[in-house]
Amino acid sequence: MPAETTSNRPLTQLNHEIEQAEAEAARLEAERKRVAQDSSRATRELRWLQLAGRIRKPTASFEMWPIVSLIVGSGIAGILSLIIVHLIFGSLGLAFLGLLVGAGSGAFLIYSLLYRPADAVLPAAVAEAESHSRLAQARLKEKVERITETKSRLQALFDERRHQIASGKLQKAALLQRPWKAMRDTEWEDFVVEVCRTLGSKVERIGRSMGEDANLIADFGPRRVAILTQAADQNISSATIQQAIAARERHGCESCAVIINRRFTGAAQDFAQRNGCAAIGAAEFPDFVLGKVDL
Repeated sequence: MPAETTSNRPLTQLNHEIEQAEAEAARLEAERKRVAQDSSRATRELRWLQLAGRIRKPTASFEMWPIVSLIVGSGIAGILSLIIVHLIFGSLGLAFLGLLVGAGSGAFLIYSLLYRPADAVLPAAVAEAESHSRLAQARLKEKVERITETKSRLQALFDERRHQIASGKLQKAALLQRPWKAMRDTEWEDFVVEVCRTLGSKVERIGRSMGEDANLIADFGPRRVAILTQAADQNISSATIQQAIAARERHGCESCAVIINRRFTGAAQDFAQRNGCAAIGAAEFPDFVLGKVDL
């Protein structure tokens, strides 16, 4: 069961917020990867267009520059391919084939830089690529900042939950140090309310009608529990269990419990188990306080 801290935020709510933050972080990380890929493509496209502009620039002063670039570029690429293939395989035949492939690839690369896109549209293409690259980088920066913020918030939630768990253990241990076995009816009811709230429950006192009803309604997350508390000298009988069961139906609760500070009779325990009623007596109460027993 959840523990309550000084912020009065139930651990169940905190766990829900952690799940939401983890899902948001995962979603943002997936989006960041997509944006990073887009940014990388935009950067490569921009660099390619900028390189094309630099390659074409000498054409203004040297008309034969495109032809010279094709010949020299393809020749260098072919020679490099010949050397690399020969070093790897040691075969002149494969090396010559590498020369042809390298020269063809180099010629295609230089041709693309020289003529794709056309000179008339290259400046506009560069401007568009720069705009796309800036936009993609801005989106990537935004995603990274949101991821950092979400992870920071998630870490704060983890720290708060860890603090709540540690604080809750101290509160529960302190509750069990109280003389709860000697408490009488009103004091016992107040103590059970305090325990339930420490466990993160919202508790409503409803009083008893002629002593035949539950006196507490506790909300443990989605579960409403009708609770009947008693502190008397005699043991509790099956009739008391039946009162709690009837209160569960009367108040529309999902479960019910009888919480006492002494022991149940064996018959009462069996009757409670058969009818889905939690019987919390002196033996079970410490585990209930420590959150080991669900109502």
